[in-house]
Amino acid sequence: MPAAKVVFFTDGVSESNRLVKESLEAHHLSWTEKNISTDADSNAFIRKLCGAIASPVLYVNDKWLPDPTQEELLEATGMRFDVESLETRGQTIFDVIVVGLGPAGLAACHGARLGGLSVLGLDENEPGGHLLGLTDVDEYLGVGYDDSITGREVADNFSEHARHVGAVLMRGKVNSIRIQGAFKRVHSTGGNFWARAVIIATGAAQRELKIQGVEQFLNRGIRYGAQVDAQIYGGRRVCVVGGGDEAMHAAIFLGQHAKHVTVLCPDDNPSAEPLLVQRAIGHKVRIIPGTKVVAVKGTDTLDYMFFVEKGIPEEQGLPIDAMVIALGPAPKTPIPGLERLPQENGYFAHGEGGKTMFGGIYVAGDSTNIEIRTLMSVVASGSLCAKRLWQWLASNPLPKLK
Repeated sequence: MPAAKVVFFTDGVSESNRLVKESLEAHHLSWTEKNISTDADSNAFIRKLCGAIASPVLYVNDKWLPDPTQEELLEATGMRFDVESLETRGQTIFDVIVVGLGPAGLAACHGARLGGLSVLGLDENEPGGHLLGLTDVDEYLGVGYDDSITGREVADNFSEHARHVGAVLMRGKVNSIRIQGAFKRVHSTGGNFWARAVIIATGAAQRELKIQGVEQFLNRGIRYGAQVDAQIYGGRRVCVVGGGDEAMHAAIFLGQHAKHVTVLCPDDNPSAEPLLVQRAIGHKVRIIPGTKVVAVKGTDTLDYMFFVEKGIPEEQGLPIDAMVIALGPAPKTPIPGLERLPQENGYFAHGEGGKTMFGGIYVAGDSTNIEIRTLMSVVASGSLCAKRLWQWLASNPLPKLK
């Protein structure tokens, strides 16, 4: 077997550089060393490749390895080794990192793996995103039309399918992303990782209800989102604020357990899928359109909600024991490093297939200015994003050293 061709870009002093050198020596590998602290050309080259000074960076058999683990280094050189003997192990270098593991992110992980790319998916929460709070899913083709299926079950199926094709899914909050250079570095609580490309699928936040009393009773009778608990709401009078799919999912679930469920819809008509509205009404849910909630009040517990109904000037009061706020999505604050991405009303703007102005940075799903926010549309967004990424990587190869 021919000896591996190794070029070692080093700063000459750091601990990670020492470990790489010891590993090369232990396996009797030779290398060409370039010191980025003293060689201006090498320094400039690494800055362009990695977006900033990074060390060590290795070029092994025409493959770039920024700050590799010992396992990655030895695998690239074709050496046999005992994994348990290594001081550093695992994988930190991927073709693609997907940030956010809601339905769009999981679809992107699956699609990127089908393209033969190595994929890491990161999310600070368990995979599934907004699916986890849905009581039943039947708006996705082929799912839930016969026997009811919860959003959590769909999320589990999505994540298991992504893992089945070889995507690595990991829990970790992404603290920053370096987007300059041919490589991107993702800093997270689960570790620091390198990739040729990054797909941002961080989803959207919950739109807040900013009225008198909400903060006082938050998590003490008032909750955001459709993630509800039958034991909490059983036999109680509950109000749902919102008119979209999420609000109707919450109302349908609550209608099976609560004493009374009233949906206060801010618009003249619910924006939810008509089928969901019909189901909510079938569960004896009362829907009042054209309402504006103005205050919630109580002593030790939540007692009343006050609202104004369109066409009725007088403020009305409704006795309640609990409230679920489901006003739909709101844009999230961008992860540090993504502030320069163009935005539209707080959501990431993009070109065809989720392409952004930065090479190798794509956006998908509810974090974008997507026109229709349904499960099918965000899954399609993630899948298309992955396919366009195959094409971008193929047409933008990394440089080769002579």
